[in-house]
Amino acid sequence: MEVPNHARQMLVQWCMSAQHFKETELQAAIQRIYGESAPPLQDTVDALNSRLTRYALEMRSSMSQTDGDRVWALTNTKADAIATGATPYSPTMLAVLKHLIELVFTDSQGNFAIDLHTAVREATSKGSTNFTRRDAQEAIEAFCKDGWLQNENGWVVLGQRACIELQAYLKDGFSEYIRTCALCKEMATCGVMCGCKVFLHPYCADRLREMSKAGLLACPECRQPINSPDAFGPGKPGIPH
Repeated sequence: MEVPNHARQMLVQWCMSAQHFKETELQAAIQRIYGESAPPLQDTVDALNSRLTRYALEMRSSMSQTDGDRVWALTNTKADAIATGATPYSPTMLAVLKHLIELVFTDSQGNFAIDLHTAVREATSKGSTNFTRRDAQEAIEAFCKDGWLQNENGWVVLGQRACIELQAYLKDGFSEYIRTCALCKEMATCGVMCGCKVFLHPYCADRLREMSKAGLLACPECRQPINSPDAFGPGKPGIPH
């Protein structure tokens, strides 16, 4: 059954309003809006993207690196992703957000994380003359609430929304820092590394262990056991770039 145009428009409006959302929430919205004519999720996304491309918009997703849950967002494919996606923020807030994202992604220890104290100090220094430490703390809380950043036990890391919407921005500006999971092929900002320089998300490493008859982790590239993998991520030893 052909999906009515008004149903597609309603779904796009819902996506714009929700900003970023779990796959289960997207599936529920499709069922609610499309009703009995609802096609499979991927078919729905493909159909939307074929129509949205003329507006430089695209539905994209990213898998949680720790639990495998998939999150989606409606993204702008051409303009400055940070400025476009974070339009409710003031110019000072945008400058602070961009600065923090760059600090997290270029962390010298290779953990893609900075401690909260450093984040507040850097945000304060990057703000305008009247931008106080309290303003910096509230800004970081807002960035975390909106999915751009995430506070993991006192470590500031990239949020799921940033991993979805800023892929092109990060690859273009910081290609030397990009790590890719060998199993799912998505960007890795936490996980483990084999001696042959292959990276795996925590979730993907767990999947490989589960698929192994002996319950051991083996590298998907060199096939050798990864007994004591180097780990990177918030609070980990780190793998310097």
